[in-house]
Amino acid sequence: METTNIVRKLFDGVVPERASEIDSITNKYSPQFRLVGDREGFNLDNGFSAIQYTGRSTRQMWLFGYAGRQALHCYSSLIVSLKSRGDTLDINEINKIPDQAAEDDAFKTILDSVKELNAAFHEDDFEWPVDVPEPEKGRPSDVERAAVYDLTCMATAYVFLHELKHVVFYVDGNAPGDSKVEEYQCDQFAKEMMISKVDRYAATSGYPEEKVRMKRMMGIALASAFILFTTGKGQFAGSDSHPPIHGRWSATVKDVNLPDDDWLWLYFSSLSLALLKYYSIAVEPKVVKNFKSLCLDLISDLENGI
Repeated sequence: METTNIVRKLFDGVVPERASEIDSITNKYSPQFRLVGDREGFNLDNGFSAIQYTGRSTRQMWLFGYAGRQALHCYSSLIVSLKSRGDTLDINEINKIPDQAAEDDAFKTILDSVKELNAAFHEDDFEWPVDVPEPEKGRPSDVERAAVYDLTCMATAYVFLHELKHVVFYVDGNAPGDSKVEEYQCDQFAKEMMISKVDRYAATSGYPEEKVRMKRMMGIALASAFILFTTGKGQFAGSDSHPPIHGRWSATVKDVNLPDDDWLWLYFSSLSLALLKYYSIAVEPKVVKNFKSLCLDLISDLENGI
């Protein structure tokens, strides 16, 4: 019950405007969020009415949040510059930029750390990166790391909400016959819980509605990128039980009511570009008309490159 309450506090912090609805769901379906014993890999899934996870799994997500930060360092300024000139994004030309290799290596180093934590015999065997604050220390004081903290909390809430919908399907006995469809519907449930009533939060908090939507969608984008990373390149095209990653990404950004040059699109574009390069997936040269079109084009590159 204590662990269940911890996850409930996460929901309350990320989507406070949905607190009564989450109360209704938990009262009706009695889902249990269980922190289980440490083991290798990424383990956060559902079984009957329980959602089980390991501490090292949430710490992997925390580390990956800093990969999102590094992706911005790698590519955001470049993308902004190309867009301002209406110029072409060409990986071969990007590779010629001084210090670009060092920035890409820094991104790779973070992902390698996530892999090391994933594969460690025991969580305590993993040496935590010195330049990444541990999650137990709370929200960092500097603005940039505080933003990573917020986005990682949102990404984690999105993943738990996705699994919560699986529990609802199980208890109601009405899951779609196709497990791939169920995955899409669980993604959609989590997305709607996080953004469909941001106007209520904006009205009570005083934050601009568009900014709230932007930040929560950035958290969802981080979660979506993490799903790609944990899936592994061999299953990017999907499996018997899960749809292709590019399909999930496309569904995630569909009907998002944000301007074409919103920070969401720049963030997701930077992270997508960094991941495509990391996995040696071809990125076709493309004119950067706006950040949204670039993001959608990069999702197409993912689809065409697997």
